[in-house]
Amino acid sequence: MERMRDPERDQVLRQAVRSAGLKAILAWYPEDIVLSCGTWPCLGLTLCLYPADGAPVFYAASNEPEDVLPAGFVHRRFMPGAAAWTALHGVLAADLAERGIAPGGLGIAMDDGQHALPSFPGETPPLTQAAVQVILGGFATRDATDVFARCGQRKTRHEIEALRRTNAAAGAGLDAFHSALTPGTTETGIAAAVESAIQCFSGREGCRLARGWAHVQGGRHIYEAGTFSRSSALRVQAGDLVLLELATCVDGYWSDLTRTACVGKTSDRQRRLLAAVKEAQAAAIRSIRPGVSHESIDAAARNSLTASGFGAGFVHGCGHHVGFRYHDRGPALQAGSTQPLEEGMVITVEPGSYGTDFGGGARFEDNVLVGPAGPEILSPIEKTWQP
Repeated sequence: MERMRDPERDQVLRQAVRSAGLKAILAWYPEDIVLSCGTWPCLGLTLCLYPADGAPVFYAASNEPEDVLPAGFVHRRFMPGAAAWTALHGVLAADLAERGIAPGGLGIAMDDGQHALPSFPGETPPLTQAAVQVILGGFATRDATDVFARCGQRKTRHEIEALRRTNAAAGAGLDAFHSALTPGTTETGIAAAVESAIQCFSGREGCRLARGWAHVQGGRHIYEAGTFSRSSALRVQAGDLVLLELATCVDGYWSDLTRTACVGKTSDRQRRLLAAVKEAQAAAIRSIRPGVSHESIDAAARNSLTASGFGAGFVHGCGHHVGFRYHDRGPALQAGSTQPLEEGMVITVEPGSYGTDFGGGARFEDNVLVGPAGPEILSPIEKTWQP
């Protein structure tokens, strides 16, 4: 059998399963397939049985592309359709019995309402827990959500390199964003240029498939950019601030970036706002190191914005974990998140300030690796407004 793509992740998963008193975990959400198998499913019809000992098993529909199947796994194919889940139950039951996994020894993740997408999301979203319960056929499981969450919060060296590629693809979108900022262009037109540039990154620098989801808000819409993200047919005009909220996925690994720029020259008032938000982000990033709390990163940004007079417009948290999905499981960077950062975590840092009192709105967001001695920015920081 071929060698696994990421032996480091394999070791972490097996140890986590044993530490939880389990014999195996069963994954099916796309983010958990990427976590456990290192592959991005095309269809949302894949499962993975990952035992503490022995080869893991990858279950895929017969029309799942061959190159999705992970190396080092046992592969089981099934015919999709109305009878698929009942038929798959017998296959899974045999694999559980062969590995000596009794009821209560199998862990699954509960549905938290947020999941990554497969690479073909138009018709096959992730399997539901109801479908998986049919596949399990009454086999007793345990809640292993925390196992998946804790394993996913610290990235392996292989995964960090994958996130560098994702951010490189996102950088192509950032270039397109800045190039598209011309008077009369619609928000959706700017978003389309960004998404096209990212998808065209496929095949470059080790990326097999790159996808982007761009949300652009300019003019009067920028006041709402701290509340929700949504592009429209609004045409941006000279002097408008424009904010890009950007999700990028390359081969199943996600980045989350934000940029704010002006159509043409900035006013003094706009420059003060942009500079204040940039400095707040820099202050937050400087505070990142293993052992500090998640909430302390938020506090560093909030204190900076308050000192510059823009604190009242900071209406959301400072960031979150990222990598296996747009918003990974784990504590947010906000007040009350007392958990310490650990080496290998990847977080977003995204302070912002919005309001008519400030003449607009601005947010800058980058993805930061918690290194052994401090922060390492994974995203292309040079592709941003500079004070």
